[in-house]
Amino acid sequence: MKLFISFLLLMVLTIPAFAQNKTSGNPKARVTVYYFHPNDRCPIDQAIEENAGKTLQSYFQSALKNGTLVFRVLNTDDKANARLVSGFDINAQALYLVKNENGKEIKTDLTKFAFDYGKSNPAKFKSGLKEEIEKALK
Repeated sequence: MKLFISFLLLMVLTIPAFAQNKTSGNPKARVTVYYFHPNDRCPIDQAIEENAGKTLQSYFQSALKNGTLVFRVLNTDDKANARLVSGFDINAQALYLVKNENGKEIKTDLTKFAFDYGKSNPAKFKSGLKEEIEKALK
């Protein structure tokens, strides 16, 4: 009986913390960069992911380390991601910057920009993404 009560007490104390972390992802994250892709990937798609990752590693290492900035690459064909994917207006590939401000999510769709420059002009892509992230982190 004591074991059962201890188990129930543990569940009551941990469920709110788990639920909070599950909904907000990383509770410290102020900005999340999401890159969505399907199973079948083209060279442009791969270049966008690679150049986004390089941009974040080059300019935002401290924000990544302290958790105020998060980079998430998600497969849109993976059923485990379905709930998160449904919160965005996407078909297959997409690049979004999401700022958490006062409990609200402010989504910036960077998909067109990413497909215009992610492979054809990586320098412009990196510069533009860096600028958007800097604005969001302020």
